[in-house]
Amino acid sequence: MKKILLVGVVVILVAAAVAGLIYWKSRPQVVVLKNGTKLTFLGSSYGKHHSFKGLKSTGSRTRGRLTLDTTNDTLVVWIEAEYKQNQWPNYQLLISDPDNTSCVGAWQSTGNQIKNGVNVEGFTINAFPRRDSKMILRVGAWGNQGGMQIAKDKFVVANPGPRSFPEWHPDPLPNTQSDGDLDVTLTKCSFGGSEGFMFGSQNMSPKDPARKAVSVTLHTEQDGNVVTNWQPVQIITSDATGNSIGNNGWSNSRDGNGDATMSYQWGLWPEEKAWKLRVEMSRIAGFTNSEEWSITNVPVQKGDWNTLWNYNNNNMGQNRHSDSPVAEATLNGIHLKIYPAIRMGQDFGNNQTMGGFHIVAEPDLPPGYRMSLVEADNEQGRKLETYGFGPNGNGNGNYVFQMPNIRNAKALNLTIAVHPSRFVEFTVKPDLKSGEN
Repeated sequence: MKKILLVGVVVILVAAAVAGLIYWKSRPQVVVLKNGTKLTFLGSSYGKHHSFKGLKSTGSRTRGRLTLDTTNDTLVVWIEAEYKQNQWPNYQLLISDPDNTSCVGAWQSTGNQIKNGVNVEGFTINAFPRRDSKMILRVGAWGNQGGMQIAKDKFVVANPGPRSFPEWHPDPLPNTQSDGDLDVTLTKCSFGGSEGFMFGSQNMSPKDPARKAVSVTLHTEQDGNVVTNWQPVQIITSDATGNSIGNNGWSNSRDGNGDATMSYQWGLWPEEKAWKLRVEMSRIAGFTNSEEWSITNVPVQKGDWNTLWNYNNNNMGQNRHSDSPVAEATLNGIHLKIYPAIRMGQDFGNNQTMGGFHIVAEPDLPPGYRMSLVEADNEQGRKLETYGFGPNGNGNGNYVFQMPNIRNAKALNLTIAVHPSRFVEFTVKPDLKSGEN
């Protein structure tokens, strides 16, 4: 009898343990941000066509399903955000492998409100550790103080895609590729060095994978002559598993030989034998008369971010302004309208005042073209610092140029260029660095 009772107790304990394990594994994954926003992982989908059907009707509003289409097979994760009034969620995902060898970022691609204070949001994950069985999703929340804050908890997501892929083989360095009369030679490529400390957040550890940078050095020649007026402005990094991601933050400079250098975020996973780098090269000088437009006496007005980005009445992208353009011109078949410049009136503790101006392009720039701010002076001829390279076509013809310190300028004299880029591609195995100083 005692044996029977003992066996019964053991069976009950085992059943309870199994039930507990099942509950533990099936419980919702939750991340709570510092402002109280509660994020719940709802699931994921893999492929080209994605749909989340968990939306419900609320009051007089009919909630259908969220859909999202991608050109390639990729991952979409669905997250429910429950937030307090006037604290709209502002966060991104940081995707890494379990060993923290690399990290990429992703922003919300679609979303819908279920009810007041509750959203369902979809994130397209264009790059993730596809050879691993799972990935880590951390949450970086953006606020008014301290930049991005990394939540303590994180999501662990199973890899839903295949894990058998072809292998690419790198070309030896130096490697020269050409676009027309421009020859670009990749002489160095590394990943994980201390250059990445400029990226991420000051709240991150120096060894955080989000701070690992890719660094390249490029030698350029045009018509057989060494030139220094071409600089890399965008690099798309891809690998044999199907990952592809553009640079997020970056810095440009010149090395001791005068060659262009670029350090950027993000890199991919270093276990791959090779990456492909699709490099966009853009000019910083040497524009023709048909590419350049000089405008004088652009008035400066007081305003804020909404004024600068033409967000008033949510009309950004519809080319509607309360102001009339102060000047118009046509470059390379693109009609440009420039509007009064804006002084933000904000001092960020460094005695600098942010500013900028808005240009509308009709039609929008074609693929492979950029609009650049070549030079900016105030009404007294004093040069003002700019952010360098201009934006490429964004699909709605709206371009905003921000200036880190517009000072007390009453008017601006500007030189704008609309010009084509050049593109080259390299297959390379980055030199791996420790990521430490």
